[in-house]
Amino acid sequence: MVTQNPISPVDTITLTIFSPSARTPRDFTWPASTIVGEAAKEAAAGFGVEIENPTFQRDNDEVIDRSITLRAAALREGTRLELVGTGGGV
Repeated sequence: MVTQNPISPVDTITLTIFSPSARTPRDFTWPASTIVGEAAKEAAAGFGVEIENPTFQRDNDEVIDRSITLRAAALREGTRLELVGTGGGV
């Protein structure tokens, strides 16, 4: 039986993702250890778009490094992000 330490980092995170190609945002839930680029790739598939090198962008226009984990990107439950390619919005 595995028990969790109550002060350990959250195991999953739900993010609200926007895509300029869709009218409404969608919520996606991933393990906090997921690499940003992999999460963005899954989100792109969820929106039915294919882009090269997908990642997320914060409200302040900061593009998140696609090689780090969601946890390392300091994303919190409910964070709203835009799905972008390395060349801009999709």
